[in-house]
Amino acid sequence: MAAQPPVTLEEFLSLDETKPYSEFANGGVYQKTGGDWSHSAVQTFLMVALFGFQQRTQLGEALPELLCIFGPAGRERAYVPDLVFVSQDKLSHDVYLRRAPDVAIEIVAFEEDVARTDNVQFYLLNGVRLVWVIDPEAKTIAVLTPGREGQTLSAGDTLDGGEVLPGFSVPVVDEIFAQVQV
Repeated sequence: MAAQPPVTLEEFLSLDETKPYSEFANGGVYQKTGGDWSHSAVQTFLMVALFGFQQRTQLGEALPELLCIFGPAGRERAYVPDLVFVSQDKLSHDVYLRRAPDVAIEIVAFEEDVARTDNVQFYLLNGVRLVWVIDPEAKTIAVLTPGREGQTLSAGDTLDGGEVLPGFSVPVVDEIFAQVQV
């Protein structure tokens, strides 16, 4: 199979939308991995929890599967995190978010061994203030912030929004992973 020639961000954005979504990095177009039951259940639960939080606080909006285009000029990437939270001052209601979200949430799907490591590193180096990598099978959540050592949460821990989502919290196993079919 011949290698596909690189595309520009503008060429990527002009492609017909596909489901599951496509992402763009370093001139390549990549199909986002689809989720399984556990992935979808955790995504739905967190979306509902974050929606309730946004309604109470008016700090911003939580959105699933939003194409986010950001990074250094001329080297932008287009990623579709499983969920994002965008603060009020960054909201534009354009077709795509053309800046880093405040929170990016990646949920490990059955086909992924490590949840999109390259994406997560890019997020942390390019303006995302908080990243949650959720592994339904291992029942763990990696909490990552730029310039700080990561933390792994599991049974008995509570996921909170730290400085980015002040006042948001939910028990890891009792609520988040209670959604997972075993």
